[in-house]
Amino acid sequence: MNKVFILLFVSLSYIVNAQFAPGVGLDGSQALYKDSVVFKFWASACSAKIGWLNIADKNLGKPTVGDIQSVLGKAGTNGVLSIGDAGEAIVTFDYPISNGEGPDFAVFENGFNNSFLELAFVEVSSDGIHFVRFPATSLSDTSVQLDNNAAMDATKLNNLAGKYKANYGTPFDLEELKDSVGLNLKAITHIKILDVVGSINPMFGSRDAKNNLINDPYPTPYPSAGFDLDAVGVIHSEALGLEEGTIPVSIFPNPSTGIFKINTPGENRVEVYSVKGENVFQHNFLNTTQVDLTAFPKGMYFVVVNGVGSKIVVE
Repeated sequence: MNKVFILLFVSLSYIVNAQFAPGVGLDGSQALYKDSVVFKFWASACSAKIGWLNIADKNLGKPTVGDIQSVLGKAGTNGVLSIGDAGEAIVTFDYPISNGEGPDFAVFENGFNNSFLELAFVEVSSDGIHFVRFPATSLSDTSVQLDNNAAMDATKLNNLAGKYKANYGTPFDLEELKDSVGLNLKAITHIKILDVVGSINPMFGSRDAKNNLINDPYPTPYPSAGFDLDAVGVIHSEALGLEEGTIPVSIFPNPSTGIFKINTPGENRVEVYSVKGENVFQHNFLNTTQVDLTAFPKGMYFVVVNGVGSKIVVE
C-alpha cells in the first residue's frame, strides 16, 4: 500500500511540475522566427467573429484594432487583428496543409516579451465544418489573477497559440491529431484561432484539455483586447512546387471545363483534392494521363503529382 502511495505521489508531482519548451532565446525553445526558411506560405484569407473588450461587461463593446486583412501574409507585415474575449478567427490558404516531420504550421501573436502572453486555442479542419482542437495544457498558477503586469512562464504552456512573443510563431504538429475522426491530415484547409478568456473566475474563464482554468492577462478592456492574431505560417504542404521540381510537369488547360491532361516523364501518381480536402481522383500513369472532374462541382482543386502539386480551376 505504501509503495502504491509513493508511486501515486511521484506521478502527481511530475504532472504538477511538468515543463514544456521555454520562451524565446532560451535553451530548448521551439519558437519559430518569422523569417525562417521553414515557412513555405502564409494565410491568404480570413473570417472573424470578434469577441468583447471584457466578457464580464459586454456594455464596454468590442475591440477595434485591425481587420481581416491584417492577418494575411507574412508575420510582422500587416499589423494584427484583435479578436477580443472569446472571439475567433478562421484562416484559409492557397494550398492545403499536410502532416510532415515535426511542426506543420505556426501561429503568431504580438506579445511584447516572454512574460506577457495572450493565449488562444487552435483547431484545424479539412472541410471548414468539422474542427478538431489541439489538446492544450496550462499548468500556470490560478490562485491570483494575472493582469497587465503578468509574469508568465512558457514552460507551463503547451499547444496554446501566443506562447511566444511578437515575430516568433508557436508551432503545431498535426501528428498529434492523427487519431482524430473526420480529419484528413494530408489536406488541412482551415485553421481556427479561439481567444482564451484568461479569467480565473469559473463563470467566464477558459479551460484546457484537462479542465484546468487558464490564467492569462485579464481583463484587457482596450481597443486591442484579447488575442492579437498576426499571421499563420505553413511549413508542410503536399500541394507545392510543381513548377519548382527537377522533373517538368505540364497540366493543361487551366482553367478547364473539368477535363485536363497531365504530362510528365516516367511512372507517376496523381491525386486530386477538393478545397474541402476530399480526394476526388487518384491514378497511376506513365508519361501522360487525362483527368475528368466533370462530375464534380465547379471551383478550385489541388492537383498533386508525385507528392508536389498545384491548383487548377474548373469552370
